[in-house]
Amino acid sequence: MTGSGKLKPKAIVRTLRELKKLKDRAVCFKPGLFLGLGTNIFRRARDGRAAARRLEKELGFPFLVLSASEEARLEFMGATFGLKTNSKITVIDVGGGSSEVIWGKGRKIEKKISLETGSVRLKEKFVGMKNYDETGLQKLHVEASRKISKLKYKNGYRMAVLTGGTATTLAAFSLGQKKYKQESVHGLKATPEKLKNWLEKLSCLSLRDRKRTLSFDATRADIIVPGGIILLEILKRLDVKKVIISDHGLRWGAAYFLLNR
Repeated sequence: MTGSGKLKPKAIVRTLRELKKLKDRAVCFKPGLFLGLGTNIFRRARDGRAAARRLEKELGFPFLVLSASEEARLEFMGATFGLKTNSKITVIDVGGGSSEVIWGKGRKIEKKISLETGSVRLKEKFVGMKNYDETGLQKLHVEASRKISKLKYKNGYRMAVLTGGTATTLAAFSLGQKKYKQESVHGLKATPEKLKNWLEKLSCLSLRDRKRTLSFDATRADIIVPGGIILLEILKRLDVKKVIISDHGLRWGAAYFLLNR
């Protein structure tokens, strides 16, 4: 967004171009429905809904701006689908503009919260910090901790399902993937300590080396460290002991919701 709280025209054009490419690639599968979903960035921007209408008109399919509550519900539905457990679960998704934390048991959501911090927003707070020394990392941790300060520990929730690009990128990196393999990432079990170790290895690299290392998604090279730090701070605050990586998130939740209708 610009300083006036509006979406940058170049960003809208770039988004439109990328979505058209995705639509062209998807046509060969003969889908019954195309649907676009706008999240935090569209909610925050003053012209977010106008931009969504433009995308809808140009693309020729519905483009919905989700409320924070709707986004959380679909995130939880997608992330937990297929998990054979009735245990208490915390679903966490660190996005670019916001981070979603949802508590639930089985298929039922008990509580949800949207935190106004994400990998892109934390990166933009420290413009120019592309390589990380100990002082820089400490600044990121302090800011991330401050932004999630309203999070409260919930008794009994010791396991978390991590979804979204931050978690899946860290998992793919830990597996040494050069090309992203969803079947290996989805369901990967880890601990906060392992996540911390993976992130420390990435933070030691220069931006150029992170891009090479994350060849499966080099565009995340400049935001993976801020995003990972937010994730670690959330896990620490919630006292999570075990995590499962889920490649299923918002898109899967939307698909399941529409199919179940």
